[in-house]
Amino acid sequence: MSQKVYVLLLFVFCSFFSYSQSEKELYREALSYMSAKDYAKAYSIMDKLYSKKPKNEDYLFTLGLICLNYPERKDRAVEIFEALSQKRKDMLEIKYYLGKAYHMNYKFNEAIPLLQDFINNFASIKKTSEEQNAMINDALLLLNYSENGKSIMENKVFCKIENIGAPINTEASEYVPVISADESVLIFTYVGPKSTGGLVNDELKPDKDEGYYHEDIMISFKREDGTWTEPVGIPELNTPGHDAAIALSPDGQTLFIFKSTNEDKGDIYMSVLDGNKWTEPTRLNSNINTEYWEGSCSVSADGKYLYFASERPGGYGGRDLWVSEKVGDDWGPAKNLGPTINTKYDEDAPFIHPDGITLFFSSKGHKSIGGYDIMYSIKKEGQWLPPKNMGVPLNTTEDDRYYVINAKGDRGYLSSDRGGYGGKGEQDIYTSTPGIVGEKPVLAVVTGTVFGNDKPIAADIIITKMSENKEFKLVSNQVTGKYYIALSPGQTYKVKVIAKGYEPTEEVFDIENIKEYTQINKNFFLLTPEQVAKINEEIQKENEQLKKEKPEEFAKTEHHSTTDCESKLPENYLEAKKQISNLEITKKYDAIISLLANYCLDGLIFRVQIAAYHYPKNYSYKHLIEFGQPIVSAGNDNITRFYLPIDNKTLKEAEALRQKAILKGQTDAWIVAFYKGKRYTLQELLKEDFFANK
Repeated sequence: MSQKVYVLLLFVFCSFFSYSQSEKELYREALSYMSAKDYAKAYSIMDKLYSKKPKNEDYLFTLGLICLNYPERKDRAVEIFEALSQKRKDMLEIKYYLGKAYHMNYKFNEAIPLLQDFINNFASIKKTSEEQNAMINDALLLLNYSENGKSIMENKVFCKIENIGAPINTEASEYVPVISADESVLIFTYVGPKSTGGLVNDELKPDKDEGYYHEDIMISFKREDGTWTEPVGIPELNTPGHDAAIALSPDGQTLFIFKSTNEDKGDIYMSVLDGNKWTEPTRLNSNINTEYWEGSCSVSADGKYLYFASERPGGYGGRDLWVSEKVGDDWGPAKNLGPTINTKYDEDAPFIHPDGITLFFSSKGHKSIGGYDIMYSIKKEGQWLPPKNMGVPLNTTEDDRYYVINAKGDRGYLSSDRGGYGGKGEQDIYTSTPGIVGEKPVLAVVTGTVFGNDKPIAADIIITKMSENKEFKLVSNQVTGKYYIALSPGQTYKVKVIAKGYEPTEEVFDIENIKEYTQINKNFFLLTPEQVAKINEEIQKENEQLKKEKPEEFAKTEHHSTTDCESKLPENYLEAKKQISNLEITKKYDAIISLLANYCLDGLIFRVQIAAYHYPKNYSYKHLIEFGQPIVSAGNDNITRFYLPIDNKTLKEAEALRQKAILKGQTDAWIVAFYKGKRYTLQELLKEDFFANK
């Protein structure tokens, strides 16, 4: 219900007691704080006034209205309006306020009959006032919220809400937390004594008497022991005006900011982390920002999709959720997420999880128990499933917005002025454990550092979905070299790392069959052309020496491609397969190579694997550098595998290459197969179901 209606009702209710001059001034001051939504100060004044004049029903009514808007005192609202309902039985509106107080305190069974009775009393009245219409509409909504609340409370979920505490929270306001997916970075919006410019007026000029603090963007980093560093303002982003953080990309490299002016209802801006400094915020294009309000957003892990809230026409309610796909280097036309997500009420604060298919948002519709509630929906087969309420205690009967969770899904972050959770100020930041109720997100996170000549460097990281041949690009930080990639399951990905002045390298990540969150730590080490040339020169010298001293051995290292290729399996394949299955493991390998020596198939290649390490830095490739940079693949078992960078159509050709590697000192080299990007051992190729469908 609007503040304007509340103030009007004060005059409707007022019995015009005689006040002293000092009382009038204090009462006006309380109303002023109430109008500014500073309910803590308004409560302090009205509580003192009522204590002095406990028979003054004006004071009691005003105190009740304040308590309805002040979470720390909402339980007192029940006490006040219960008392007023006995004193003013002739005032129908008291039923509404008492019903509202019951609802806010989760007494849904008590709220429902009062609200219904209030609504019914106006059914026969032909003409109602603006204030009465507002109350009736709100009562209808509260009635719906209370019905939802009964169901939600019957299925209360386990969720631990904790105040994040110092040094993040202070006596000032901290809200809208945004995190990097690995929780190493926390950025939030702050209003208080540390705000840039201090107390300023509407013209942003210093004013200690009537000025107020404006929003600033603060940043903190998580230490290894799990504690947070002292938050500091971001000087490149903060101005004497309002600057609010609203979203952070999963890799922590792109920050989205909300700005508004007297002429502008609110737009979304973007800043990029350039080394250790943030670039000047730039306004997103007209596909995102319009003449209407746009004020919250979230970007997908691959940087291709921006989900945002807007009040533009063409939606289902006043505020809807939209999505834009990146076209080239900019955002394309926005599309409404549709009636499964959006309702006739407001939806806001989207957060797309790094898995790309789990969307969190806040809604006044769906199964909300009061105001905005946090919901989530999962996309299956390209369609969003009906949203689910995250339940109590994460959701309250007040507004709950701006919820984000980490990649693993075991912890969420939110801001709230809820009472009873150790709040430090008007708005505080809290954590929620677990981050999501029910099934946890499934994805693989690849993270590490890109090194060039053993120093962290900036690099382009091109990620390709091998089954779809679709790619997206990320970058590593130019100061730290750190990168972060979130990969959805059911795919094999090729990751290519490119940096100016260095030879590129690539790696394959097979996460097709992962069933839970998987983290892969992988550092990339790039070499300059000069370094590669130097290594090749050393190899060449070794080869020349080998050719001179042992010409027969050197001849064996020369690799010749074969043209012998049979598209049909050998006639004795089935019989030979049975015989091979009975052989010892050491003999199976040679028998398979002999049986399938010249067999070939579209999409089937053979590679020589030369190493498999839990700690890939332990492996030195120097003795095989003449074959080129190796293909490096990190599996979901945390084992990094190295392959010679030559794809062979037949086993005969691959075996010749393996022998070359053995002569170079890689005595444990072996052959594996890849069919359309999926890795198979040679034993797996013998499975009848593999060839039966090819």
